[in-house]
Amino acid sequence: MHAVLPVRGEDVQGSGAYGAPRGSRTHNGIDFACYPGTVVLPLFPGEVTKLGYPYADKLEFRYVQITDIWGNDHRYFYVDPCVVVGQKVSVHDPIGETQELPYEGITQHFHWEVKKDGKHIDPRPLLNGEAG
Repeated sequence: MHAVLPVRGEDVQGSGAYGAPRGSRTHNGIDFACYPGTVVLPLFPGEVTKLGYPYADKLEFRYVQITDIWGNDHRYFYVDPCVVVGQKVSVHDPIGETQELPYEGITQHFHWEVKKDGKHIDPRPLLNGEAG
């Protein structure tokens, strides 16, 4: 596995840690701090299964979804895609570049979340080498 960027710490918009409070909900992914324009490599190999928009009212933001060999869906938010649906990717293949977030006081980052059987899971064990 390649190097992983640092997790976004606490800033005026909250924390990038998994499970951090977000008003009436909790953060269901991990935010990795980086500069806009950073090339994103997938944390796990798989197939690009969706290119989407995380927010229906903010179409400037994009995400890339990659389905791994266990059937988990990995979503990388705030990433301008350079891949297409159906493309196979390894951990060495760029999937896009990070987008600039226009929110005052936020640490620039991309968001990574994982869904298993359609439900968000804590992705931290995957980073520690535990299978999906």
